[in-house]
Amino acid sequence: MHPFRRPDASDPRYARKVPSVMAVMHHPIHPMLVVFPIAFLMAVPVTDLAWLVTGDGFWARAGLWLGVAGLGMGLLAALFGTGDLLLLPEVRRKPAAWSHFIAAVMVLALAGAGVWLRWPDPVAAIWPWGLGHGLVTAGVVAVAGWLGGTLSFHHGVGVYGHHPEGSDDRARPPGRPHGE
Repeated sequence: MHPFRRPDASDPRYARKVPSVMAVMHHPIHPMLVVFPIAFLMAVPVTDLAWLVTGDGFWARAGLWLGVAGLGMGLLAALFGTGDLLLLPEVRRKPAAWSHFIAAVMVLALAGAGVWLRWPDPVAAIWPWGLGHGLVTAGVVAVAGWLGGTLSFHHGVGVYGHHPEGSDDRARPPGRPHGE
């Protein structure tokens, strides 16, 4: 398949829906939360570059607190994502889910290392190690985000809707009737 061509919606591979069990009123919590650590951790190298250009300590402190917020929100999002991974057998059977999980754990480890690096002196931590570390973290965030998007858009994880004939009913959240 061409990478920029939309898949045919009638293709049964794309009709699959795997509702999240970690949801509020059919809205999966993990995708709602991951936007925060993605934004925070992607902004850290931007603040580092702003510090390099201006020399203003505000940008160094902003980078530290963006890292702290990214780590905290990432841990919270990880709780809900791990819940879906462990509670939905259909998700556990997808290699993309495990790839996303491993990449996300790497992001959390890198975010923790970034906070540890910057905590004693945010200004001194930026050049060269802080900026390099922030760029590597942003790259791994991009990979983890891409894999997570693949789970939602390609595999239908966390998506509610019509269950095709022969779907795995074990993937439906407990207590929810078929088709809800």
